[in-house]
Amino acid sequence: MTSVLVVMLSMVVSKIVYFGFTPNYGADIFARKAFDAKFDHGGDRYRVLSKYLVYGADGLLGRSMKENGAEARIGAVTRGASERFYNAVYYVNTLFLALTSLMVVLLLNLDKSLKFSDTVKILLVFFVPVLLGLTQFTVHYYDLLSYFLELLILYVFLKNIDSRYGQTMTMVMGLIVLSTLNRESAVVSVAMVALLLLTRYGATRRVVWSIVGMVGCWLVTYCVLRVVIGAGGPPPKAAAITSNAFEPDMFMMGVIFWVLFIYLPFAIAATEENKYLIGGFFLFSLPYIISSLATGDLWAVRLYVPLFLGALFLSRLEVAGAAVKVSELKWRYLPPPAGNNRPA
Repeated sequence: MTSVLVVMLSMVVSKIVYFGFTPNYGADIFARKAFDAKFDHGGDRYRVLSKYLVYGADGLLGRSMKENGAEARIGAVTRGASERFYNAVYYVNTLFLALTSLMVVLLLNLDKSLKFSDTVKILLVFFVPVLLGLTQFTVHYYDLLSYFLELLILYVFLKNIDSRYGQTMTMVMGLIVLSTLNRESAVVSVAMVALLLLTRYGATRRVVWSIVGMVGCWLVTYCVLRVVIGAGGPPPKAAAITSNAFEPDMFMMGVIFWVLFIYLPFAIAATEENKYLIGGFFLFSLPYIISSLATGDLWAVRLYVPLFLGALFLSRLEVAGAAVKVSELKWRYLPPPAGNNRPA
């Protein structure tokens, strides 16, 4: 029943986002030609998986839906706008919002791994789809698939790692390749699984080689995409102007969003160890964080979502059987947490 509810909620949220709001921050992308012109430059050039899913959806719609221009709110932001192409983006993103929401349900029901109360479970299955939908006001074609793959990787790992280590890590590495074909933020999944392996089993030879394998899968895919596809040219002037169009006060709102949603997982963490795990996850994810801060618009709050999703589930991860407790490591240069008076 919960799965049906989150699918219905995902459909409602997507309808509100894509047909209730004017797409102010999706300028010049709602036609195939305009979409190609904007997303064939920079990092977007290598986010190929979702791009071809959108092209495929547009092709399928073309069998029954003729090109008759677009309604005024879409035509106002894209010259030669296509209602059909806009619908293709909408359908792809709605599908992966629903699948991401279903992954939230599946993860919340892993009671041996994640300790959420029934009340919190219900709250999260409503909260997460609404949050993800609202962060799509900038209209990107690859975000929601990346969230789905991130949670799928976490689910496969938590459900199977103790009983089928080799098969599970093979599946995880394959999913990391697939996720990197969609977006380089797959490095966040590498960071999370590496942290979970190290704390669950310790730095054994098997764990170290598993981490090396994951990093290799990400790095090789990342490099091959750039070699095969090539560098491309600079973005068109309209896209460059749009990407820098956020006012300083909007930037500050983005900073406040990051602060609030960094605080939230720590606030609901079940134990002190869970807080340390979240901190370790952010530390392992520094390459993504630095890239987001250096090249992204913080007002595009979607950039924080991969970190939030990971931290959310780490906040209630069962840590009783962990081989390594991060909170019990002897830090030579760092003072103990406030209230911890145990002798060193």
